[in-house]
Amino acid sequence: MKINIKTSIKNKEERHTFKGKAIKNQNTITYKDGNTLTKIKIDDIITIERTNEYKIIINLKKGIKLKGKYITKYGNINIETYALELIKKENKLKIKYDLIINNELIDTFTYYCEYSIDS
Repeated sequence: MKINIKTSIKNKEERHTFKGKAIKNQNTITYKDGNTLTKIKIDDIITIERTNEYKIIINLKKGIKLKGKYITKYGNINIETYALELIKKENKLKIKYDLIINNELIDTFTYYCEYSIDS
């Protein structure tokens, strides 16, 4: 199913927004933001996968520290996320999470996604 989508991700220093078209197949939303392919799997655990010259996979569930991967041409980095806030509604998703590498807080991000059926 084709959908219209609006997303934003922000941290302390920057904010990136995207507005465009996406594909929703069951519980997975896929869209291309510039050269970055993004997949969001909305389930008991939310998985966000972004692929460009790198690949980052983060897993999110409120109140639980979960492992992820940051894959680059120079090697892989194990990352962790901790979801401070996770609001999941019919066509909206808001997640505030900490990104952790080697038990060190890198930054806190807020990801927002809203979508509607493309008519």
